[in-house]
Amino acid sequence: RPRGFVTMASKDKKKAGKKSDVDDGEEPLQAVLLADSFRKRMAPITYTNPKILLPIANVPIIEYTLELLVSAGVKELFIVCCSHADKIQQYVSESESCKQFAVSIIVAPQAKSMGAALREVDSRGKIRGDFILVNGDVVSNIKVEPALIAHKKRREEEKNKDAILTMVFKTCNPRQRVSFFEEEDIALAINPDTKQLVHYQGMNRRGLQIDVHRFEASPHVQARYDLEYAHVSICSPEVLCLFTDEFDWQDLHNDFVPGVMYSEILSYQIYTHTASEGYSGRVVSLHSYGAVTRDIIHRWSYPLVPDVNLFCDTSYEYFHPGVYKEAGVALAQSCSLGEDTVIGSKTSVGERAVIKDSVIGRGCSIGAGTVIEGCFIYPNVTIGPDCTITGSIICEDVNVGSGVKVETNCVLGGGVVISADMTISEGQRVTLAGRPKDDGHDDDDDFGDDDVDNEAKEEEMETDVKVVGPDGKGRLWSPDEDELEAKIAMLVMATNKEISSDEEVNDEEDGDKDDEDGPAMLPFEEEIQDIVRRGVEEGVNPDNIAMEVNGRKFAHDKGFGDCFAQILRTIMYTMPETTSRKEAFASAKKLTTQWKGLLQKFGRSDTDQLLGIEALESFVMDEKWTMHKLMMPILKALYDEDIVGDNAILDWAAEAGKRDAVGKALVAECKQLIEYLEEDDEDDDDDDDDDDEE
Repeated sequence: RPRGFVTMASKDKKKAGKKSDVDDGEEPLQAVLLADSFRKRMAPITYTNPKILLPIANVPIIEYTLELLVSAGVKELFIVCCSHADKIQQYVSESESCKQFAVSIIVAPQAKSMGAALREVDSRGKIRGDFILVNGDVVSNIKVEPALIAHKKRREEEKNKDAILTMVFKTCNPRQRVSFFEEEDIALAINPDTKQLVHYQGMNRRGLQIDVHRFEASPHVQARYDLEYAHVSICSPEVLCLFTDEFDWQDLHNDFVPGVMYSEILSYQIYTHTASEGYSGRVVSLHSYGAVTRDIIHRWSYPLVPDVNLFCDTSYEYFHPGVYKEAGVALAQSCSLGEDTVIGSKTSVGERAVIKDSVIGRGCSIGAGTVIEGCFIYPNVTIGPDCTITGSIICEDVNVGSGVKVETNCVLGGGVVISADMTISEGQRVTLAGRPKDDGHDDDDDFGDDDVDNEAKEEEMETDVKVVGPDGKGRLWSPDEDELEAKIAMLVMATNKEISSDEEVNDEEDGDKDDEDGPAMLPFEEEIQDIVRRGVEEGVNPDNIAMEVNGRKFAHDKGFGDCFAQILRTIMYTMPETTSRKEAFASAKKLTTQWKGLLQKFGRSDTDQLLGIEALESFVMDEKWTMHKLMMPILKALYDEDIVGDNAILDWAAEAGKRDAVGKALVAECKQLIEYLEEDDEDDDDDDDDDDEE
């Protein structure tokens, strides 16, 4: 048996879903489950536990994925583990759900990407035919069987051996799309007749950009921005071979799909299947963790809901209003359970305690008078009396003393102890475990808990009593450079608060006060300016700045144009002061070129760019810069670098020229550039007319 290859054959089978008709007896249907996401977006929770074993509504995430595979008719399952392999192996060996498959665990500690993991699978030579590729953190009741049948028909009945991949999508409302990360925000073009994928791109660029040559092979194309990838694909063995041959391919979305579609050498084709009904969600961050959990509680994922008791040994019952409770829960007579609450067995809740919109694990103790709202409490947690915990995650075996206040978006890692009367401030994450080290050359096939635990102990720092109190255990977590994404999609995203009538008229002195900084700014503006200013001054990677800005964009429910305006204005304000007009021109040009990539990520449309130009007005009219007349040179630099287009500039000129004296003066200052753009626009129209006549 190959190194790092553990096989667990099943003896007895558990019926949990309808048997698929796809398996025709020739070969058992195989599936590859990726146990790792190769991201660190849920740190420090995943320091001690693999993400696929984290509880969703008190059931390990992998159980939902296994149920999806059972319904698809999978018989042979390969689970690829790159970290925490010991815990995954132990869980699989004890799980009743896993006994429905012939399970093989592939331990690949050196695999740091999806591509590396699939190369490891290919090296074992165990995949014999078409297989399902799925992430282990997917919750879905989508029917995969139609996609399997369509894929098999193309390859066997239609003899199209170049059809090597069928990606499963589900429809979504673009207005409801919440995309924190690039791979979540995609647009694609499909041949509506054959379902072949013609174009695929992340929407970090401005608009849908399709090479016209794509229409030569597909004259009928359907552009779609209402589809989300369900994180399930039907693959032929050639997919693994391509990942092996193309060693620099690390990701499905950024490398494999464009690499196959746009190759001038490869003839392979990618197809799509759109599920007509069903739910699909993936846990990629703290925010999606909370969102998927609430979707399950609200029964969007039926029958994958607590009271159906498909998984493990659960015994939930549903009680009005929206409470799921297992047998063996001890509730004090005066406690209160609100809607959207799940409580596991052997948990006790004290007098006057209030719990709502929360999931409480098994074996927990909730003290008298404690209030818990919008939280996820893992098993065996002890919370003392008179505590207040809001919008946070409390991991396994945590002990919270009496009178403790845990504010929104906090995380208490496994085993943390908080002394009585302490306050964990908003957004703080406390961990007892050290950061797992990554030495990249493990010789032990059973990489995971033993190695990680030993290395984590070496990295553990002394308890920070200022954070956890004199009797506490734990320290404040701060992200490494590769963990910055963990700070983007928070568990609870802020909403714009309505200003009360009292706030509107409160303190005329504050409202009328004018200082050198101008009128008071909204928190969103302050946050974006702080992120960008710090990034420019410290030379931070533009992609990292963009991630932070995106997080604030969603937190405040803002648009790309709002971000573009603040980014552009802030970048310009980092210019060193000078009395030389020539030096000011040069500085503006340099900044524009240097931060072109960041600006293009947010100035996607003419409307976005127009907001940026309007924000630029306040900069060029600042008393420090107004003497240099910078409006035209900055606009020209932005135009030359393809950051703003001619439509945005001309729209601004038309609007500003009618607005006030300042607007008219700025338009007059840019007269030469505006006339050039208008003439260029007229020439383009003439060329189009000539083409029509020919």
